[in-house]
Amino acid sequence: MAMAENKKDNTGLPQDGRRTEYIGAKVTAEQKRHIKQLAGKCGMTVSDYLLARAFGYKPKERLTERQTAVMETLAGCRSDLVNYTSALRGMNPEKRRQMFGSYPFMLGWLKELGKLADRITGVLDRVRMDNRLPEGTRNDDNRKEEP
Repeated sequence: MAMAENKKDNTGLPQDGRRTEYIGAKVTAEQKRHIKQLAGKCGMTVSDYLLARAFGYKPKERLTERQTAVMETLAGCRSDLVNYTSALRGMNPEKRRQMFGSYPFMLGWLKELGKLADRITGVLDRVRMDNRLPEGTRNDDNRKEEP
């Protein structure tokens, strides 16, 4: 039957995942500029931005130069913490005891450093995550900007 040939998933897309339909909207020149600016701030095409918003997603803006510098600093701090933790874990237990004087203190310190590194990693992962569209709504081979 024709219905079986045009089978769609729960996103309303054909099973091949291709976006094939066009929706147009009349907007003022200022509205068009504003929408393009919002999409550009998020590093997205207008189509991707509007589709994401229509499905309830709130795309993140790209990082400013200052935010990028802060993120790089955080990444460096995380790297240092991981290196210190790895070095201490690799030490002879007796040497670690001598270094810290108290084995329970040192173990607590290592655990806290590990927690801190995990929290920093979580922040960095969220910041680095690309804006996404709802599953099954992207044409990966059709990424050019609309007129």
